[in-house]
This record gives sequence, C-alpha cells and structure tokens, in this order.
Amino acid sequence: MFRLLSSLIVVPLLITLLIAARNVLAEDSWKTVTDQDLTVSSGSALDFSAMVATGPAGKYGSAIVLSDGHIGFERRSTPERFLCASLALSPLSGGMPDKAGSERLVRELARTGYNLVRLASVDALLMTGRFKDFDFDPEQFDRLHYLLAQLKEAGIYWIVDGLTSDNAAWGDVRPHRWVKKYRTKMDVLTDPKAFAHWATLIERLWGAKNPYTGIAPMHDPAMLGMILVNEGSFFYLVEAYRPHPAKAGDGPLYPPQLAPQFRDWLKARYSNYSALRSAWGAELKDRESLDGIVDLPATVRGKGPRDIDFARFIVDVEQRAYRAMEKRVRDLGFKGLTTAFDNWSYLGADITRSSLQWVDLHSYHVLPNNHGEPGSRLVQSSLHKNTGQYIRALSNARQWGKPFTVTEYGQPFWNRWRHESAALMPAVAAHQSWDAICQFAESPIQFDYGPSQFVRRQAIYPFSVGGDPIAHAAERLAAMLYLRGDVASSQNRIHLHLDAEKVLTRSGGWEQVPEPLSKLSLISPMGLDFAPITGRPKPGELWVTLTGSQPWWLVKSTNGPTAGRDLRSDAVAALQGAGLIGSDNRSRPENQLFQSDTGQLVIDSGAGLIQVVTDRTVALVLKGGDASAGTLTVRTASGPALFAVSSLDKKPIAQSRHLLLWVLTDAINTGMTFADAERTTIKTRGKFPPQVQTISATLRVASENSAGLKAWPLTLGGTRRQAIPLTRTGDAIELDVDTAALPDGPALFFEIAGE
Repeated sequence: MFRLLSSLIVVPLLITLLIAARNVLAEDSWKTVTDQDLTVSSGSALDFSAMVATGPAGKYGSAIVLSDGHIGFERRSTPERFLCASLALSPLSGGMPDKAGSERLVRELARTGYNLVRLASVDALLMTGRFKDFDFDPEQFDRLHYLLAQLKEAGIYWIVDGLTSDNAAWGDVRPHRWVKKYRTKMDVLTDPKAFAHWATLIERLWGAKNPYTGIAPMHDPAMLGMILVNEGSFFYLVEAYRPHPAKAGDGPLYPPQLAPQFRDWLKARYSNYSALRSAWGAELKDRESLDGIVDLPATVRGKGPRDIDFARFIVDVEQRAYRAMEKRVRDLGFKGLTTAFDNWSYLGADITRSSLQWVDLHSYHVLPNNHGEPGSRLVQSSLHKNTGQYIRALSNARQWGKPFTVTEYGQPFWNRWRHESAALMPAVAAHQSWDAICQFAESPIQFDYGPSQFVRRQAIYPFSVGGDPIAHAAERLAAMLYLRGDVASSQNRIHLHLDAEKVLTRSGGWEQVPEPLSKLSLISPMGLDFAPITGRPKPGELWVTLTGSQPWWLVKSTNGPTAGRDLRSDAVAALQGAGLIGSDNRSRPENQLFQSDTGQLVIDSGAGLIQVVTDRTVALVLKGGDASAGTLTVRTASGPALFAVSSLDKKPIAQSRHLLLWVLTDAINTGMTFADAERTTIKTRGKFPPQVQTISATLRVASENSAGLKAWPLTLGGTRRQAIPLTRTGDAIELDVDTAALPDGPALFFEIAGE
C-alpha cells in the first residue's frame, strides 16, 4: 500500500517536473533581438540600393505592354522587373510620414532593394476624421505628394489603388474609416451614383497637382499603374458582405437594383419569352417575364440555368465597368497601365480578367481571423501541407500575353513556417518571369524597436513586414532570387486553353484549375490562354484544354503522338514528350516531388524540403537535420529553418570572397502568449523587441579561394558584430552557427569576406 501511495505521489511530481523542464527549454529556444536601430548602414552587406536604377522614375516615359506581354516603357522596350514594397498606411501606424520621415523611408526602401511601391488605403487615410465628402486631410495629402516626389527622385515607381475602401470618399463615417458603412466597391459596378463618386475620387485624389513635382500624380510617368478598384470581384464582395453564418433577416443576397438590369440582359440574350422558357424550363416561374420581373438567384455558386445566366451577366457587368473606368482615367490623362478584379481565383473571375490590360492577383497561405488581436486564430500549417497551393493559385491565374503582377502575397505572422515563402515565392516568380511581386504590408520598413505612440509600431502584427525580422529578411532574399535574377526564367510554357462560354455553360465559372494540373506550374511556367486553338505549339510549349471533351487533357504538342494524353496519370511523360523537361528531371507528382524545368528549384513536400540552386544564390528550407543544395551543405540543424547564401561581388558563390548568409527560423513578440500548445490562438500579443527562435547547425559553403576570409554576425541594419570562427577545409569553408550562443544576441544575417 505504501509503495502504491508513493507511486501516486511520485508520478504526478515527475510529470510536473517534465512539463516545467519542457517550458524552460521552450523559453531557452527564444532569444530577444538586441538591435534597436534597424536603419541600413550605407555600404554594408545589407545595402541593396545598387539594385535600384538611378532616378528619376519615369525618365523613359510611361509604362507600356511590350509585344512579349511584359512591362516596358515608351522609350525603353526591354522588359522590366519590379520588387514591390507595400504601403498600406493608417493612423494606427502613423499615417503618411512628414518630410524628414519620407526622406528616411525612401532611403530605406532603396537600401532594401525596392524599385516599386504599391500605395493602398490612401482614400481611407485621407478621409479619416473628415465629415464632408472628398474633404481630404490637408496635412496627410501634402505628405502624400512629398512622398511621391521623393520616391520618383530615388527611381522608385508607384502602383496606386484608385479605390481601396468601401467607404470611398464619403464623409462622416464613424467611429472610424474601417467600419462597414458603405459598399462602394460593389456599387461602382451597378450604380451610376457610385460610379460618379468613384470618378470624382480619382480626379481629386490622383488628378490634383503635386506641388513638389509640378504635375498631377496620374500624369506622372512614375505612376506605373493603377488598380482601378482593389479586390472588387463581384462574387467575392457578395460573400465578404454576407454575415457568417447567414441567417434570416440578413437582407437580400444581391443588390436589388440588379434585378431590372439582369432582366434587360436576359431580354438582349434571348429576345423573347419563348426562348427564355426553352433555356430555363421549369426554372422560370409563371409570374416572371422579360417585360416584368425576373428574380435574382437565391444562392451563390448555384448550378441551375438561372445561376449560369446570372454568372454570365456578372462577367458582362464587370467587363463593362472596367471599360468605363478605364475610359475615365484615360480621359483624365493617365497613360500608365490599368487593372482591377485582383482577387478571386475562379475561372469566372479569370474570364472577367481576360478583358483587362494587365492581370494582378492576391493570394495568401493562411490568414488570421482578427488581425493579431488577442483571441485571433491562425492555422499553423506549412506550405508543404498543400504543396504551395497559394503560390500555385497565382500561377494558374496568369494570362499569356499580358503583364502579370502579384501586389499582395504572404505567409503572414504568426505562422511559424513563414520562412518557407522567403525562398519559394521569389524563386517561382523569377522562374515564371512575373513582372512584379509585393509581400503585403502595412509598412515594409521599421526604423527601430524603440517606443512608439503608434500601436502598429509597438509589436509585430500580421502584415507588419518591416517589424517582423523574418518577413523583412525574406525581402532581402527576394531581391537576390527575383530582382537580381539569380533564378533563371524558363523559356517553356504550359498553355491552359479555355473557351469562356463553355466554362460558363458548364459551371457558371465556379471552377479552379484542377489540383494535379495546377501542380505542374512548379515544373514549368503556366498561364491561361483564351485564344482559339489553331496551329501547332512551338517547341517548349504544352497545350492543355480546360473545356474539351475531357476536362484537362493535353490537346496538342510538338509531338503528335502525345496529343490526347490524360495528364492525370501521365503528366511527367507529357512534359517530356513536349520537350519541356528531360528524363533526368526529378519530378514525381505522386510523391509530391517537383523540380523546375531549369533544374534550379526543387520542392519536396513529402520531405518538407525546398532547394533553390543558382550560381550566385543557394537556399535550403528544411525541417531540421542534414541537407545540401549546390554549394551549400547544412548538417545537424536543430530545427526548421531557411539557410541561404548569396554572392555580393557578382561572382559565383564558389569563387566569391564576399558572401551574405541568411539563417531564418521564427520570431514572436516579447511577452507573447498563446491559448494552445500549437500557438494558433493569441492570448497576449506582446510587444517589441521581437524574440527569435534560436537554432544551431554546421554550414559548409564551397570556396575555391578561402584564404583570409572571416565571418561576422550582422545587426539587422548590416553592421558587423564580433567575428565568429570560420574553418577552412580544402575546397570549402565551415561555420558552426549557434544563434543562442552569440554574445550580442541572435542574428539572422552573417557576412563572410576578406579583411
């Protein structure tokens, strides 16, 4: 009995001690960032300003679409590529900076390697606290103009939102500009009064003379493009406006003013009641007629004849709205690029976008449900769970013959795996030769981790890229892989042919590119093609039909015998048969293993591994342990991380004597706590300075001339700290990295150079 009682006492005590030990270990694996000043030291290893062309932006004229579908300029007909910084400033982050702040911000943007800025939510910021329509805050408006002038002088272009906020420039919106009062983004599509409001907003916001440049922003060739209405896809807005879960009394699903417009559209399509009755059958109610009332659908994503025709009608509404908006800005003198409907990855939305001059799209891996406030939840899933689905969704929406940009993407804080996107997103974008990429941020720059009166600058929030050391370090790697062009662009193309009318007839457009086909975009560049299928593919092209007798069979290739092959079971062989890849390509879709047709990118979701191998940059993302890629070998990594190395002296890594290393894990706020062990739900948000999850590993980098090389951890501003040991072993150098043991706190960057 005594022995049993002893066991009952001892076992819970041991469990308690084990839990306590585990908590201590968990705390020991996080170290506080000691850097306070985050501004980049001029001439340091983190000064990427040489990547930004000498200003002023716009010196070659306005942006145009080149014959190859890429972005060029009126007086420079070579394709241009843009690493874009997102600026979605609000009062919570300090609003538009003053003149000194703008100069400092632009200097930091250039030193990060950004050559483009996307300005979002400007309408909401300028109308904050304003009680009359179009009564922009004069101080914020002046600061906007000064910032634009500084960006232009530094050689940094701009993309702007014509309209970001549903509250547009309506006055007296309380208690703040982000409350859901108006639905202007949808009303612009359907209501002449809302369209007139939008047109006035464009004219007064972007058509007013900038006193610092002498011309209106929309007349300035530094304005690369305009997103006429941000995230304005009709069906997306319907679902966004609808309460979740929907219940009785929520009001009509669709704007009532659409009913007569839909009826008139049906009248133009069918001419008479008999034709409509023949098309709709029992779906048409006895009380409905083309001269009276026709009901709108009762649901979203329905598949009946009413739903199908309504989907056709909405495509027409969206395309007519785009043409009207585009004409308006052209009449106002804008010469740059225009786009809209930059979200919603369904084929119906792709059909709408087929009428646009330029295709832009937004996509995220996971999103928080309450922007990082206590109680917010975010799923802690790796990109490998769905084989980079959010990046593939972007690839699937690209349209051949048009510029393609991504002005919002992310694997946002506090997802612990966000270092994965740091390698995969820019590598895919470069491989597929997209025209611009932009990790969404309220602000891409955080000057310091000191005290601030602005809440969004007191802690890492989702989308605070400048304040998140992991997300900001990812921008540095994007500058190398994408902007500098270390990852080569493939010359191959997968054309996804589709007939718009057939897609709408089959499903109302409520389809996406099938998953097995979508995954081929990790092997070769993919894009939609709405042109009729005629002739034969060029070498290096694979033609697939999404609207043939079989949903996604190969239609044509350079080799006749491959035509008609079912890609569901024979994708790799079809790519080989069309000459896009050779027999040595490692891709095995059935094993979630994909290698790009250039051989430079491997994503192995089965093993949780990403490899990017180029002459001047190599990146490895692994769950821990050992891995190698090109000139970089990682041994005994103590946990999940990204390791990367880049040459800074224009030489291949093995010949370089000036290298930059990345070691990226995870970061959270000091004092941040969670309601669950998986860290999905925030209990306490915490504050700056951040804490970084530490890691240890041995890094081996090939080096043909290692004599005299030394290694230094860097501050987040690029200043060298106390040197750490570097071992020369034959044709390589080795570093034993333990970020928990560094005397001045953890580091994310290391510099290797001769003294």
